[in-house]
Amino acid sequence: MLILVLILCLVTAIYVALRRRDILAFYLLGMSICNLVMLAGIIIYIAKMGGTAAQQRAFLFLVPELQTWLQFLPLPMNKLGYVVAIGRSLFPLFALLTALETTMIPFFRRRLKSLRILACLPPALWLIYYYPPVFHRVVNGRLWILPILINVVLVGILAYLAAAAVLMVLEYRATTMPVFKRNFRYILLCFLSISVLYLLYASKDPAQIYNMFISEYIRLGVTSYISSTLPGLGWIILGLCTVFTVVLGSYNMVRYTKISYDDTRQDLILQRKFDAAGMGVSVFVHGVKNQLLSSRVLHKKLSRALAEDPPDLERIRACAQQLNDLNEGMLRRMDELYRSVKNNAITLAPVTVDQLALTAVERFHGKYPDQPVIVELSTHRQILADLGHLSEAVCNLLCNGYEAAVQAGREEPRVTLRVRAERMWTVVETADNGKGIPLDLQNKIFEPFFTSKNTNHNWGMGLYYVRKIVKSHLGRLRLESRPDEGTSFFIMLPLYDTHQKE
Repeated sequence: MLILVLILCLVTAIYVALRRRDILAFYLLGMSICNLVMLAGIIIYIAKMGGTAAQQRAFLFLVPELQTWLQFLPLPMNKLGYVVAIGRSLFPLFALLTALETTMIPFFRRRLKSLRILACLPPALWLIYYYPPVFHRVVNGRLWILPILINVVLVGILAYLAAAAVLMVLEYRATTMPVFKRNFRYILLCFLSISVLYLLYASKDPAQIYNMFISEYIRLGVTSYISSTLPGLGWIILGLCTVFTVVLGSYNMVRYTKISYDDTRQDLILQRKFDAAGMGVSVFVHGVKNQLLSSRVLHKKLSRALAEDPPDLERIRACAQQLNDLNEGMLRRMDELYRSVKNNAITLAPVTVDQLALTAVERFHGKYPDQPVIVELSTHRQILADLGHLSEAVCNLLCNGYEAAVQAGREEPRVTLRVRAERMWTVVETADNGKGIPLDLQNKIFEPFFTSKNTNHNWGMGLYYVRKIVKSHLGRLRLESRPDEGTSFFIMLPLYDTHQKE
């Protein structure tokens, strides 16, 4: 049974690595491989030694035929012991590298390369010590040193895992955005479950595999892999713990992958939909724009003709003015749609979040001059942005929020613009007190030409444009919506300068 759950854990880690293809997934894969290498070596060693209880045999080998096959593998004990030592020594290294990769504490981020090199040194020393010729040279005739070295290595392993766990827990507690916290929770639970599985078997020293015939080694009190101290119930509990940790780790690794996969998949779907409509829309815009230009000329001629001697001058002039306004509005919307179809140039330059907030609010007040915006700036960082495009995107979200609050019938429609530092990100949040976005529409609202508003005044390009602008800034766009409470959009921009002080 243990072999099956280990294979499940490894397959899941490989799946995550292939899906995400980032350094963090690689480190998690390294932890899983080290676990598999260590435990596979222990299982083969126990099979070769024999003398196991029935419950232990069922837990380790599942069927007697597997134990017999492993027992006669042509693998010398020295090599087998070193295989176990490799898995046992490298697992803490991958665990600490995982924690260093996830932490956003500036002190560690600025020294990441040096810390990675330093982290490799103790495991390298452990592997040198456990190398069979070196081990026998160090221990031969000096058995008193064996318990000391065993405890030194074990303390080092525990220190690595403790440091990694502390870094990851601190990072989790320092994360405040719901989407970040949810994503990191999967990584943290996966890390903890794999580490628990490792610790269930790493407390024993692989050096015993080199010295199975030395009675003094047993006299030193070093516990053995084939110890029968566990009763039958103990093996059942151990088996359940192993299955639980593997299932929990596998589930959270898959969930961690699914978030990134869903984002990428949604981007591809939106791009395909827009590409399919793009050419037809361009032709449509060009044709309708020419018609509107002709309509404008016709309007001028009609106005001059009717101005001479109209039977009902006021009414005709009112109708003519309405026609002119309609034409001008259509031209503006066509130009906006045409700009959305084309690839707009983005020029990134350092700007402060204060500038971004001020410009976005000014644009908002150009459309809704009497509606106040609550602005909360908890950071004054610089960001790398195209101020024109990004402020327009933020303004679009503010306008959508205000219109949603009005549509919900709120007596006091409220829109809020918050900017805060979230570890290695600068987050721009727009929040409203509308009725929220139904779950079945939360993915559709970013599609081009999708709108739940009056199609005579809205073409459904706003959120697609916002998402496109955010992506061009190497950022991410998220939403959190609560029924009857409102919606928050989060624009997450990479930190421009890690040395800036808050």
